[in-house]
Order: sequence, then C-alpha cells, then structure tokens
Amino acid sequence: MGKVSRLFKGELKKIFLGPGIFFMTAFLILVLTIAPKLFNPTSKNDISSSVSFSTTNVESVYASFTEYKSDYDEKLENIENDVQELITNNANFKENLTTLTNEIYSLRMELDSLIFKGSEEDMADCLFSLIEKVDEFNYTYASYVEDYSLPLVLVTEELDHNIKYEASQLSKILNKTGDKSTKEFFIALNDSLENYKSAYNLKKYVASVKNLEYNNKNLKEIIKQYYTLPVDYKTELLSNISQKANQASSDEEFNISKTNIEDVKNLSLKYLSLTNSSYNAIQNSLYLEVSSNISDAEISSYLGFQDFNSYKFKESLAKHDYLLENKVSDAEYATMFSFNANTGKETNAFDYMYFTMEIASILIIAFTVILGAGMIAKEYSDGTIKLLAIRPYKRSKIMMSKILANMFFAFIFVLVSSIVTLITGYIIYGISLPSMLVVLNATTTFVLPIWAVFLIYLASLMIKIWVFALLSIMISTLFKSYIAAVCVSSGIYILNLILTFVSKGAVWLKYNIFANLDLFKFLGGSFTSTYSTSQNLTNLFLSPVFPDTSILLSAIVIVGLIFVLNLITFSIFKHRDIT
Repeated sequence: MGKVSRLFKGELKKIFLGPGIFFMTAFLILVLTIAPKLFNPTSKNDISSSVSFSTTNVESVYASFTEYKSDYDEKLENIENDVQELITNNANFKENLTTLTNEIYSLRMELDSLIFKGSEEDMADCLFSLIEKVDEFNYTYASYVEDYSLPLVLVTEELDHNIKYEASQLSKILNKTGDKSTKEFFIALNDSLENYKSAYNLKKYVASVKNLEYNNKNLKEIIKQYYTLPVDYKTELLSNISQKANQASSDEEFNISKTNIEDVKNLSLKYLSLTNSSYNAIQNSLYLEVSSNISDAEISSYLGFQDFNSYKFKESLAKHDYLLENKVSDAEYATMFSFNANTGKETNAFDYMYFTMEIASILIIAFTVILGAGMIAKEYSDGTIKLLAIRPYKRSKIMMSKILANMFFAFIFVLVSSIVTLITGYIIYGISLPSMLVVLNATTTFVLPIWAVFLIYLASLMIKIWVFALLSIMISTLFKSYIAAVCVSSGIYILNLILTFVSKGAVWLKYNIFANLDLFKFLGGSFTSTYSTSQNLTNLFLSPVFPDTSILLSAIVIVGLIFVLNLITFSIFKHRDIT
C-alpha cells in the first residue's frame, strides 16, 4: 500500500498542477453562480396544496372542510360505483360490440348491393339505418372506454381510429346524397364505398378488443379493503372536528385561537388525506390486478394505457398503504427529491442543493471522463510511459494509483460543490430538516430525515461518476493516442446524455446500460411531474424506472460493469508492450 500511496500522491500532484483543474474550477464556479437564476421549483403536490382553507377562525376552517369532505367522499364513492358497474357490464362489452358489428356489416352489404339494383330511396333508408347503428356502436364503445375514470377494458388504437374514420366517411356519403342526380349519387356513393375499406374489416378490428383477465372477487376485495380500512379512525376524526366546531360557536376566544385553528386544519387535512389515499390505493390496486396477466409493453399499445408503467402504480400503492396503515397525512412528510421541484411546501436549501448538484454532476463527470481518458494515453503521447515503466512499481499498482487519483478528484469536487450549494441554499432559502417519505423499490415505505436521504443521493452520484471514470481509464488503456482516447470517452458520455434527453423516459432507454447507474431513483420520486419552463432541461435529468427493473438488478449491472472494466483495464495495461 505504501507504493500505491506514493504513486497516488504523484498522480494527484499532476492533476492539481495541470491546467485542466483551473478550467474545471472556472466552469464549476460559473455553474454554481447561474444556478440560482435557473432554479424555479414547482410546489409540492400533496393534500395541502390541493385544498385551500379559510383560516379566519375555527368555524371558517370547519366550513371549508365540510365542502371538501363532500367532494372527496363522493370521489371515493364514485370509484366504487364505477368498478361495481364495470364488473357487471365488462363481460358483455365485447359481445355487444360484436353484435353491433354484425348488424353494421349486414347493412353495409345491403347498401353495397342496392347501388346496382336498388332505388335511391331504398339506399337512403339503408344509409340512415347504417348511420344509426354506427352511432349506437360509437356510444357503446365510448361508454366503456372514455366515460370511466378507471377503464378496465383494453381497446386498440387501431380500432379507435377506424371507428372515427367510419363515422366521418358515413357523414361524407350522407352529404353527397343531397340534391344530386341519381347518376351523380351512384358515382359519389360508389367512390365513398371504394375508399371505405375499414367497413369490410370491422369484424377484424372488433376481434382486437381485449377484455383484461381479472378475478371479479379480487376486485371486490380490493374495494372492500380500502373503502372500509380507515372508517373507524375517520369517524373519530370527524367527531373531534365537530366537537371543536361546536365549542367554537359558543366560545369566541376558542374560535379565534391560532392554536385551535391550526389544530382543526390539521385534523381536516388528515381526514381528506386518508380519503384521498383510499381512493388512490383502490385505483392503483385495480390497475395492478387487471394488468397482472399482461406485460407493460403489450398493455401500452392499447387506447388509454399508452404510458402504463406497473412500477409507477406499485410505488404509489406502497406510499398510500403506508399513509393508511399509520393514519397519517402526506402533508406531514417531505416528498422525494425531484429535479426543479420542492420536497415541501416551502423551498428548502436541500431542494436547491439537489437541483444544483444534478447540473454540476454533468460537468464533474465530463471532466472526470476527460481526465481519465488521458491518464494512460497521455503517457504514450508524451513519451513518459517508459519512464513510468522503469520505476520499481508493478503495473497493477501504477494503474491502481491512477484510478484512485481520478476517483479522489471527483470526490473532492462533489464535496466542495455540496458545501458551496448548501451555504448558498441556506442563505437564499433557509434550511429545515423535515422527515422524508421514502419508497424503496416500490415495495417498502419508511421515513428518513431529509439530510440522510441527501447523503444517500450523494453516494449514488459518486457511484455513477466513478463508473464513468473507470470507463474512461479503460478506454485510455486501449488507445496510445491521447486525442483518440479523449474523443471516444467523451463521445460515449455525450451520446448517453443525448439518448437520455431525447428519449423522455421511453422504454427503449432501458437497453442503455448506463441507465442502470442511478440507484437513487429506486427511492421514489421518478414519476413526479414538473410543469415549469425548464421541462426540456428536466428531460436531461430524467431517470425513469422501468417495470422490469429493480434496485437489485441495477446493483448487479453496476458491480458487473465495474468488474469487467477493471478486468479489461488491468489485463491490457499489464500485457501491453510499451516500447
């Protein structure tokens, strides 16, 4: 270790005396300077941001609460009614469409034959019958697919397109039957029918309607579980709120007390939050139940399910299960870090730190990659590799010292950047230390202090930086040309950024091995939406979680990648001829 230590110090001296360190420092200072101008966070999305209480006195809070209570209770009741109705009717959906399709097809064939031997009056009658039947078909289709907030039927986009196309073509045919002569009517109708191929294939399109396979008993159990789970506690909350409201009506001092106002507000928020959590838990559970026998890739090809991601629903369900089981409101906890979004109601120094470190990390990784790419290749380009080789050190120790020096350089810049952003965030926004709700791998929910979560983020960031550092050093051992090594290393990193930016979370991004480097995304928050002017910038830092990935799989990929990169690097450097 003593030899590695001496070599390590020598490498650090090279880095910190080289011109690159000054350019890196200058660019980093620039990023840290303009970050406050770029930071425009969206508000935390929880129950407290969804409702607005009048807090003049206890009675006004109670009045506001009763209005919201009615809306939230109705929302919960509606999803139960919708599901019960869908359970009853869903089995008949495809049968109804098939029956209507056969009737439409028969009318279409009749109209087709009337073109050659029927009267204009008979054709018009048949046409109007056909239009009525198509209207019925459209209504049946829409009532199941579009009218429910929770569709339990999969309908292909192709079917949707052809239904709309059929309706528009019939409208054109009807318009052409106006004051036209018989001959012109025949020609117009025939042309429309000729272009109207989907009518003959309607049976095929209806055959592509899929009823999701699910167990009605399971759906009923889900409704029963989440609809009744917090009933006793919610009754207790209502009793407390009502008692305080009654006392306020007879005691003016009690009515205007800030403590009492805040107490009633918090109790009200807790009731609404539990009701909302019940609704979301039912919705998430139902989606997971009805999609349990079909892959995300397949379900995404159907109308209304284009962005379906089972991981998202599992994560949301785990969160709301925790809130219900512990009888707490989501307003009591900070949400997971998300680029350009607040974790709490007010902007915290940690929110600013996360935003700034995400931007700074691009610069740190870029320079680490360039530095690593030159560690071996530059020795060849400058001709100093022979001087290095004649020293009494094993090549493995030489390589180890270079890797450690590069990693240490990255660590120092992350540490300094974190300290600077913490101080800046504290001065601009102040600092608070709320508890944060963490959903690990969409299965386990627990609470950690916000500073502990941020340390986990920094550790995850360091792993990502170090993997890119290893990659660049490995490439450096492959090329004797410094310029070639830098170009290839930088090109790989830039390509990864471009893929992340243009993909916007597309499923194909999961085949990018570097998409597994961000372990922090498995703590939740990947599906937080931001509606700010910096949405394009946000795409650059989007780290989506795909349904068939997990923190274990990503960890295995990272360990495997580190092993392979080290194996290649040490093997090539050990056996390469340096003459």
